[in-house]
Order: sequence, then C-alpha cells, then structure tokens
Amino acid sequence: MNTRFLETFVRVASLGSFRAAAAQLNVSQAAVSSRILALETEFDTQLFDREHHEIRLTAAGTIMMDKALRVLAAERSLRAAMNTAVIGSGRVRLGLVSSVVHTWLCDLIAEVATAFPQLELELTVEPTSNLATQFERGSLDMLLTTDETPAEAVSSISLHPLELAWYAGIELASTLPAGTLSIPQIAAYPLITFTRKSRPYLATLELFNEHGLRPPVMHCVTSLDAIVRLTERGLGVATLPCGSDLESSSLVRLDLEAQLPALPLYCTWRETSDSSLYRAIGELAAACAQAHALASKA
Repeated sequence: MNTRFLETFVRVASLGSFRAAAAQLNVSQAAVSSRILALETEFDTQLFDREHHEIRLTAAGTIMMDKALRVLAAERSLRAAMNTAVIGSGRVRLGLVSSVVHTWLCDLIAEVATAFPQLELELTVEPTSNLATQFERGSLDMLLTTDETPAEAVSSISLHPLELAWYAGIELASTLPAGTLSIPQIAAYPLITFTRKSRPYLATLELFNEHGLRPPVMHCVTSLDAIVRLTERGLGVATLPCGSDLESSSLVRLDLEAQLPALPLYCTWRETSDSSLYRAIGELAAACAQAHALASKA
C-alpha cells in the first residue's frame, strides 16, 4: 500500500473535491483519480459515493478515513524518529589541536551534548600535520586545526583565531626590565613554543629574524601542559594561547612590543551522508570560538 495514495484519499475526503486535492498535491486530477481507484481496487470496496454532485464518503470510506489518518501520523512519527537517529546519534571522530583543548573544547562538548544528547565524540589530539594525515586516510570525520584542508568532497569554515601571548615563570619574570619589553630583551632566554614548523614556531622565528636575532635555544614541545611546566620552572619564555585553562598564578604574561599573530583555526569535515551533522557541530564550534575570544578580551 502506497502512503501517497492514502494521503491523496485524505485530501479528497477533507476538501470534498478531486480538483482541489489535485491542486494542493500539485498533481493532475487524473493522477488523483488513479490513486483513489488503486486504493478501491486493492481493498475491493468503493470509498466515495459518486452518484451525487458532492463527493461523499461511503461507509467503507469513513472507516478508511480514520485508519488512514493514523497510518499517516505513524509514518510522520517514524520519519521524525529516523531523522533524529541519523542526525543526532552515532559517533563522530573529531581530531583537534591542543590549543582548542585548553581553551573552548569543554564549551563545545557541552553544546554538542545539549544539541545531540545521544551523540558520541571520539577525540584525537595531535599536531595539525598528524591530524591532516589521519583525516586523509579516513581515520577522522572532522578536524579542528590551524590549517585548511583543500580536497574534493571536503568542506571547512573559518573559526575565530586564538590570540597568542608571551609568558614567563614568576622568578624569571622578576629579572626582566619593567614595562614593555623588546625582542632583544628576551633574546638571551630560551624560548619554549609549539612543535617545529607549527605556525607559532615559524612566527616566533620571523619576529627574531626581523631584529637580526636568533634564539640561543628554542624548545619545541607537543604538549601545552609540558610548555607550562617548563615555563613555571623558569626554563624559558613561552608562547601560549590567551585565556587558556593553563594560565595560572605561577605564570606572568609579558608585555612585548612585538606580538605574535593570532593562531588561525578551521573546522573541516567530509561531505558524506552525515554532512548536516558535521556542519551543525562546526557552527557550534564557531560560536564557542567567538565566545571565548570575547571572554578573553573582557
């Protein structure tokens, strides 16, 4: 039994006209008549009394009307349930950089849990280059990284970038001159930054090159937690995202005349049958990144 035929029957019965039903359904009057005839043939009964100018339900048609409404309501309920199951459940494999973990990831998880309470997230935290490789291999569904991923059947949106700042441990900071510092004033200290060839690493080198300087020692660290620990111990001057949960009373934010460029962020996903879900998560990520930026400046 075709539910479209049932819907056609309900429209004719409700409107009292084959022509009006055809107009609402955007089909020909002949198509409406054909569908009604198919139902009458299938159930071996007459549904409408056609002996008068008005369209009236027969006794069998009255029974059909009640049951048809229930069937159509059940179909709508089933479709809604299946759409919810497809869009709001299952598992998403999300790869992200540690800068997001220590800034607005918790806000994103909370938003996703509210919007899709049955959805599971499988998180992989790696440098951008490693995540790009895993994404290319199909091991990840989505990325929150510092680089776009141009490829076929891949979409991405730009997120609000993360501001970066210079930090030092309390003891080391006490040895630095008061006020705004210049690059030459910190050039004698080891630098602690992100992984080699990362955006913060390259930006730091560029700032020093502009002053004809090179850091005597430059520690490249994958873990932001490790960067903080090294900095707290006074082992160097570090670059960290502003407003991260790593900021503590043991760190002092330095005022340098040459600031690092903000760290760009992108949300990337594959164009698959789950694209609508990925895009929804991407929009939540954009909102969280924006809220974090506003809070950091407050």
